[in-house]
Amino acid sequence: MKKQIALLTLFLSASGFVLTGCGKEEAKKQETKKENLAPKPLTELAKEGKLPEGHPPINKEMPPGHPPVGAEKELMTMHSGKNLTKFDRPINIPEEVQKTWKVATVEIVDKTAGKAVKELEVKKDQTVKYGSLEIKVLYIVPHLVLDQGYTSASNEPQNPAILVIVKENGKTIYAGPIYQKFPHMYNINHPRYELILKGISKG
Repeated sequence: MKKQIALLTLFLSASGFVLTGCGKEEAKKQETKKENLAPKPLTELAKEGKLPEGHPPINKEMPPGHPPVGAEKELMTMHSGKNLTKFDRPINIPEEVQKTWKVATVEIVDKTAGKAVKELEVKKDQTVKYGSLEIKVLYIVPHLVLDQGYTSASNEPQNPAILVIVKENGKTIYAGPIYQKFPHMYNINHPRYELILKGISKG
């Protein structure tokens, strides 16, 4: 009788071990299943090329011509923005660039009215007038950079700008760049008007 009880106890213990082992195995399977169902990090999806539709790129270069991240801050430190009354560094625009880009489309915006009051097509070295303002376009630059001076990094319109001298009643109020991509940061020092570069062309 004791022998039978001992055998039964041994059998039950073994069964319990098997059941426990099965339970652990099942739990592991469930965990693995959950992990597979969990969404992958976006960085991992980006590497696999499986980002959700319309999601901006991650850890990739910006599209061609897009201003680099932080460019506005860099430019702000390089320029005094609206207080330039003379060029603060040499101008060295390549001859090929000067021959290629001949016309700039410029808007004069009335800030008090919030609208453009005049659109002009201005050639290099041309002076145009609007009221008491006198605007001279010195250079039309497709890819303006500051590399020990004002120059063009290429002959492609990656960062279009014009270099201008603006006078009011004969007094220079601004001498510097007007960027197409940064229209409000670098502009004429005027309480009412500002210049907007709409684009440049080969004429």
